[in-house]
Amino acid sequence: MGLTWSELRRRVARLGAALDVVVRSDPEVCGLSGSQFHLTLHHGGQGDCTVNDLSLIDCPNELVLMEFERWMRGAGYPLEP
Repeated sequence: MGLTWSELRRRVARLGAALDVVVRSDPEVCGLSGSQFHLTLHHGGQGDCTVNDLSLIDCPNELVLMEFERWMRGAGYPLEP
């Protein structure tokens, strides 16, 4: 794997667009949240997300993104390939 911080932020921006929510993004942290979900990634490499039964805390950013995207697909949200 090994996505760069810029790639991670762009991916979160695409997820936010698919969920129709505003993405929070600054040099150290990026994330998004809604009534049923929360996702935060940190520049240092750890992130967290909470959605339905899933709660990941201080996990590698890419694992957090993979699991969050899996939830989105399962919930019927369209994701770019």
